[in-house]
Amino acid sequence: MHIGAIVSLAGDRQRDDTSFVRRYSRNGRGFLTGTSRAYLDILGQNLLERGTAKLRQFDSVSIRTISETPASTSLLPARSAKSTNFITAWESAVARHLQEGAEQLLLMRIGSYSDLDYEGFLRFHLQRGSTLTQAYGPAGALDLALVNAECLRGTDGPYRKVLSTFISEQERFFYDGYVNPLNQPQDLRTLVEDGLAGRCGLQPVGNQVSPGVWIGAGAQLDPSVSVCGPAFIGEGSRVADGCSITGSSSIERDCEVDYGTNVDQSCVLQGVYVGVGLNVERSVVSPKKLFHLDRNVEVQIDDERLVGTTRLATLSRAAAFGRGNAE
Repeated sequence: MHIGAIVSLAGDRQRDDTSFVRRYSRNGRGFLTGTSRAYLDILGQNLLERGTAKLRQFDSVSIRTISETPASTSLLPARSAKSTNFITAWESAVARHLQEGAEQLLLMRIGSYSDLDYEGFLRFHLQRGSTLTQAYGPAGALDLALVNAECLRGTDGPYRKVLSTFISEQERFFYDGYVNPLNQPQDLRTLVEDGLAGRCGLQPVGNQVSPGVWIGAGAQLDPSVSVCGPAFIGEGSRVADGCSITGSSSIERDCEVDYGTNVDQSCVLQGVYVGVGLNVERSVVSPKKLFHLDRNVEVQIDDERLVGTTRLATLSRAAAFGRGNAE
């Protein structure tokens, strides 16, 4: 059976960043402005890569990825939705899958994390003989659905309008396993802790060099560095002498933690420089920003001697941009 997968990348709302210190937005969209959570490394690999790897476990699957607009809020495009670049791309992706003979369409939105078994989901859908099946967790609908492609073949008008007629009759697949919505920095921190502790299926990408301590390829740690597991240091990152990494902390790829800095119960996101002699506790650190998990406050840091972007991260982005132009 051939599966045609359409993977939507959840967009991030924009906001005014002029305030030096601000309370965190309750809708979960204020942090990491302009960065899709799909591309955010978590224990060494981003959600898009992890999701597509799961999709490739199907015997026959083709995958098309499209980016949403910031205003998108649901997995299925609304019947009355105005034409946008996203809607056009979604309609085109459906058409291409149908032309290629897909028997089932898997609609997936990257923005949250779950351990849901896709093959089990497909078995349920097929056993019920359903036209549309959507996955549901304890808190409501998940961003995963299966559609019998036959119902869309030979139809008139936009596919989203045809599909909307089946929503009220959809089958519901109830999943009671691990789900993390990743709506807030606290959710990200919880996912890292759960992954390091083995409480979910999110595996660190690296070598386990001692109990609970994972080191990515090419990471450099001075011999004087103290690492108390569980902990993760990502690919290509450098931790200078006199530093300590404790409390289930994660240092993602291409980071640099400078001399004498302590990182405790915190997440340092990809490509971040953390300066000399700092105590980073209960925080999520991104380039030029620090979010304190307990105080629920984000601080803009303009002094790159404290928090900034590493040269490795800048080179990686430039290389990725160049590859995108070539394609």
